[in-house]
This record gives sequence, C-alpha cells and structure tokens, in this order.
Amino acid sequence: MRIRGCLLAAAALTAVPVAANAETMYPKWTIQGGYSHAFADGARASGDGMGFFVGVGVPITHYFNVDFSAYHHGYSDDGASKPNEWTENAIKADFLFYYSRNRVFSPYVGFGAGWAENELDGTGFEEDGSFFDAGVGFQTFPFKSTTLGFVYDIRYRWLSSDANIGGSDKVEDVIAKVGLVVPFGTSYAVTAPPPAKETPPPAPKPQPQPTLGGERRFTDVLFAFDKSDLTPKAMSDLDSAASTINELAEQDPNLRVKVDGHTDWIGTDGYNQGLGERRASAVKTYLIRKGVAADKIDTTSYGESKPVATNETDEGRQLNRRAEVRTTTE
Repeated sequence: MRIRGCLLAAAALTAVPVAANAETMYPKWTIQGGYSHAFADGARASGDGMGFFVGVGVPITHYFNVDFSAYHHGYSDDGASKPNEWTENAIKADFLFYYSRNRVFSPYVGFGAGWAENELDGTGFEEDGSFFDAGVGFQTFPFKSTTLGFVYDIRYRWLSSDANIGGSDKVEDVIAKVGLVVPFGTSYAVTAPPPAKETPPPAPKPQPQPTLGGERRFTDVLFAFDKSDLTPKAMSDLDSAASTINELAEQDPNLRVKVDGHTDWIGTDGYNQGLGERRASAVKTYLIRKGVAADKIDTTSYGESKPVATNETDEGRQLNRRAEVRTTTE
C-alpha cells in the first residue's frame, strides 16, 4: 500500500495545470545531483535504502531527453524482522518524455534501464543484475535571477538477479529522488510550441523616414530564434541606415548611434541578456563595415525586458527578437 501511495501521489503531480503565462524553457544539457531514497522490497528483509545520485541530462528534442546517472543506497537494519544491511551501487540510462517545458513546472514520464550491484554487508554475498524502472517526475526553475533548478522523481523498479535475494529472483523497489539541476552548454535550437491563438500582435510601427538633425529611428533588425546572425533583409536595411548615418555624421560631429539588442522571453534572464548583447554587437560590426565610425556607436542589451509585442504567439516573439538602431545628438 505504501508503494502504491507513493506512485499515485507522484502521478498526481503531472496533472497540475501549468499557468498560462508560465515562461517556456528551451532545453539544455544539465548536471543533476541530490538525495535518493529506496523504499525496500520485503524480500530484502531490511529497512529502506538512503543515499545519493548524480547525473547528466541530454536534450534530444523539445519533448525528449536521454539522461545518464549513477546512484548509491545503503539499506539499514530495521529490527529483528528486517536484520539485513545492503549496499547498492547502480548506473542507468533514462528516457524522459516531457509534457511541457517551462520555468515553473516541467512534468515528464520516465523509463529507465541499468545495472545494479547489491552486497549483503558482513556476509560476502553479492548479487549483480539488470533492472528496468518507470515513473514520473518534474523539474522546476522558480528563481528568475538564477538558472538553478530542482528535480523530483519517483520510479517503480524491477531488479532481476541470478541468485535469490530473500528467496526471490526479482526485487521490486520504489526509488524516489530530489535534487538540484544546473543547466549548461548550448540549447537545442527549436522553436517553442505556440500556445492557443490570441489577439494578433499589433503591426510594426511605421518607421519615420530619416531626415537631418535630431533623433532618428531606423527599421528594426529582426533575428531568428536563439540567433544573432544578420539575415539578407537585415543587411539591406542596415545598408540604408548606414548611408543615412554617414550623411548625418558629416553635418553633426556630435552625432551618436545607439544600438539596443532585445529578445523574446524564451530562456533565462541571464541567457537573454547575453543574446541581446550579441545581437547589438552584430549590428554594430556591420555598421562599422559600412563606414560608420566605431567610436560613435553605443550598444546596450535589454534582454527580454522591453517587448514590443505579445510573447504568447510566434508572430509576437518574432517582433521581439530585434535590434533597434537610432541616432542622437550629444
């Protein structure tokens, strides 16, 4: 009954609705580690196992991960009816299917396979065997100021053994774990699935034709998802902007060029801040190639903090992946 209760409670977690405005995460490699608890099968004649796990998560698609991990459990003596003490070391591969990926709640269903070594302490008896497990879990990244997250996972495990453990050639334990998740590396570049259609985003504001004197705005430079490369359309717009800027600079020695980089809301604040900087730098580099003086160009990244359209639709996110170019006079 205790094992069934654990699995039912964990399964209920995946039914929790995700907030409509929860921010989509695009998957990255992760390092994981934390506490692992094994609810022991009665065949072990021991108390529960307590230990730790470490692992690496590898995203394959937006919804699919392959994780690799190792864990250690020490099963304690739990009185006269459960006198055995076991030491277990195991390695395994997991296949995770995510229902969704966002900062607040990323639930998944997991299936694993691996190899475990079990030693009955003080006897020299050792039993090695393969195992399979299945269960559910979720990750959460509740703090916008950091990429640190948490993982909660529970599995039902079937362990096969050539010798008998407590008179059985199959041991069935429940393994629960809780730990930390640290993303690193490069994201798998996929576009987040769009939510239900809402009111269409406003059309881009018409850009004023540049004239001499005062502040001037040029056509926004748009970027692909998670990219800072300039498209042919962007380069054409910047050619026109550079020509006008050079004309203005000849008449006004105090002219400054401001380039502001922006992103949509997919990803962490820190990552998007850096992406905005790379976009602004790409525009600056191109303007310099077109004759604009480098010492006249100032770049700033606003990351995801200044959207011009909704982030709930593909169209809106496209407008937010931009760099703004304008001139000012000191």
